[in-house]
Amino acid sequence: GDALTFVIQEHHAQALHWDFRLEHEGILASWALPKGPPTDPKKNHLAVQTEDHPMEYATFEGTIPKDQYGGGEVTIWDWGTYELEEWQDGKKVVATLHGQDDGGLGGVRKFSLFNTGGSGPNKDPAKNWMIHLMKDPASASPEPEPARAADDAAPVDIEPMLASLGKVETVARKEKDWAFEMKWDGIRAIATVRAATKDSDGSVTLTSRNGRDMTATYPELAELVDCVDVDCVVDGEIVALGPSSRPDFGRLQQRMGLTKSRDVERERSKTPVYLMVFDLLHSDGESLLRTSYDQRRERLAEVVSEGENIYVPEAFEGSLDEAMKSSKELDLEGVMAKQRDSVYLSGRRTRTWLKLKHSSTRDVLIVGWRTGTGERADTFASLLLAAHGDEGLVYLGRVGTGFDQHQLQSLRKTLDRMSRKTPPVEVPSEDRHDASWVTPSLVGEVTFGGITEAGRLRHPVWRGLREDIDPDDVGV
Repeated sequence: GDALTFVIQEHHAQALHWDFRLEHEGILASWALPKGPPTDPKKNHLAVQTEDHPMEYATFEGTIPKDQYGGGEVTIWDWGTYELEEWQDGKKVVATLHGQDDGGLGGVRKFSLFNTGGSGPNKDPAKNWMIHLMKDPASASPEPEPARAADDAAPVDIEPMLASLGKVETVARKEKDWAFEMKWDGIRAIATVRAATKDSDGSVTLTSRNGRDMTATYPELAELVDCVDVDCVVDGEIVALGPSSRPDFGRLQQRMGLTKSRDVERERSKTPVYLMVFDLLHSDGESLLRTSYDQRRERLAEVVSEGENIYVPEAFEGSLDEAMKSSKELDLEGVMAKQRDSVYLSGRRTRTWLKLKHSSTRDVLIVGWRTGTGERADTFASLLLAAHGDEGLVYLGRVGTGFDQHQLQSLRKTLDRMSRKTPPVEVPSEDRHDASWVTPSLVGEVTFGGITEAGRLRHPVWRGLREDIDPDDVGV
């Protein structure tokens, strides 16, 4: 017969949960999983049976209005087909799910759902279920486990998992389910390490979030090979430190994009960089992408030791309020909140990792610049900014503060090589005066105080270029 459909949707309603839906007799039988599908056969998760949904809902992603049932953001976490082994109405379901290579399940997973009757949080015993991850899902199906096999074959191709902007109150509702890390003000790097052997000195490859090889730009981070005894892949942040020994994104700009060894060595002596390692994705041939955050952090402490330029900062021990206060006192960007049960979704932006910032920042595209006067006669007065919208580029305003002299001069040289005759976006006449236009392929970052009614950034301040971000990913 035809294959049966399943879908798991990440649902940001009043409380974050995952909707687990299985096709059955023409409808989608549904359960709400407050902690998501289990990743450890030894730990069952609560599953609350909800109303059946029509089959059309299997492809739904989008926003449910807040005044409606289930109001909030819905995204598809994984989907595919499943093999039914057992279905006892109201009692038990056993099914083997075949998810997507880049989905949340990571391939083939076999689950058992069973009703617990009066043992559960709901007064209605029919709603109280648990979901159990069964061992050795591959034995239930002749197909291989695609994601894990691919990960082991080419770990260097892993892309960073990305966090969404979050609110403190969202995390505070279920604070015990979250771990907190300081948010480092640098650029992400996936480091693939081949450990040293009797016949080899080992190697380190650094890859940016948009796939650029950064190994030659930061040679001091080759020290990572001395900090491990096994081949591994780690996720971290490259930072430069300012006078107060805190991450300084402006100083890091002086190192970004350099590839000539002479230039790298000159700046390296002035501005050394450090790698803050916070996640372990592969270790000694084993993929850890589908293990929980807590398990990965535990393994990270065992596998990677610290060096002169390599740090493994521990997760913050304390409450969310204390983490935010500590971050503020250290003059850091904010806090990263990560769900303890969350798996690592390579290349995906999720809400199981949240950025809790003290101030608003965003990525922007440079579309032009305005002529400077006085001290800025040879550089520029301000940059004109935009981002991708549904129907093309959208103008965001201009930024004229936050630049040091080095940034002004180097940016002007770069902009001169990117000039074009016409504006790439509709710009108001008052900002078009004495403007020069450029191809919108340079990504920058600004802080700002809000958005005006006209859609412009309020009081933007330049922070620096973001060569690690693809211009196509800069959206409104």
